[in-house]
Parts: sequence; structure tokens; C-alpha cells
Amino acid sequence: MRAPIHDLHVSNAITYLSLASGLGAVAASRAGASASLAPALLALAALADTFDGRFARRFTRSERQARTGAETDNLVDAIVFGLVPVVVVGGITLPPAGAWGFAWWSAAFLYLLAVVVRLGFFAAEADHGRFVGMPTPAAALVWSTVLIGSPSPGACAAVFLACAAAMVSPVAIPRPRGVGLMLFALWAVGLMAWHVAR
Repeated sequence: MRAPIHDLHVSNAITYLSLASGLGAVAASRAGASASLAPALLALAALADTFDGRFARRFTRSERQARTGAETDNLVDAIVFGLVPVVVVGGITLPPAGAWGFAWWSAAFLYLLAVVVRLGFFAAEADHGRFVGMPTPAAALVWSTVLIGSPSPGACAAVFLACAAAMVSPVAIPRPRGVGLMLFALWAVGLMAWHVAR
């Protein structure tokens, strides 16, 4: 009899790293002095997600293991690029109370909803040669960039809404390759270095 434990596979190690980075970002955002590590870990998760598919394909896998890996990646993306940024931003910027707090959390919900809808759309699409709407790892890098400064809760709510709109927009984005992929990776690495050095 198969059990979930049988679907733990070394080919998904980079996806597991992304999940660990997300949890680390949550922990760092609650740790006060080490809060600057949270945006660095968001960038690390985005970098890991960029290369997890290439890493997985280096291993011999059954059809089931490949399917499970894709499902696991989508679930991890929903957590790390959806819920984790909300928790991290909320922990660092402290949302207001009252009506403004309700507006902040409403914007955060729309962001999270957009992440889930965008990932569901991507999973259902047969053409993975391009993205439609902003990919969720790019949203994580947007957050890592925004958190270089000290954004106000209102600014964070605006970023939530802008990212949500970008993720569900009908804009076709070519999958980055070559120089484009290198620039995306350098964006992530640069953010990691900046936040760690602070």
C-alpha cells in the first residue's frame, strides 16, 4: 500500500527548501531584531522556485512522482508566495486597527485570493511556455524590494492590490530564459545580499 511518505522524493528538495524559507521568513518577521531576514528569505524562496523544476528533471522519476512533485510545488507556492508575504508584511508593518485595519486585511485577502486563482489557472493550463499574469515568485520579489524601505500600512495595502491585479491580469509574459532568467536570479540574489547586510 502506498502512503504519503512514499512521495517524499529527493527531486523535490528545492521545493522543500522554498517551503523552509517561507517558514523561516515568518519566524524572522516575529523576531524583532532579525526581521530584516524575512525579506531575504522571501527572495531565497523565489530563487528556489525558479530552479526547482530544472532540478527535479535531473532525477529519474515515475509518472506518479512527477505528478506529485508538480502538485507539491503548487501547494508550496500558495503558502510561500501567498500566505507568507501577508504574515511577514503584517508582522513587520503592523496593520492599523478599526476601519483602516479592515481595509488592510481586505487588500491582503484579495492578494491571497489572486495567488490561489493564479496558481490554479497555471495548473490547468496546457501551455507552460509562457505565463499569463505576473508569476507568484515575482510577487515575492516585489515584496522583498518594497521591504527595503519602511512602507506604511497604507502603502502595503496598495502593493497587495497592485500585485493581485498583476497576477490575474490577461497579460502574456514569456517564460524567462537566458539573459532574462539570469536577471531574475540576480534580482533575487541582490535582494538577499542587501537584506542580510543590513
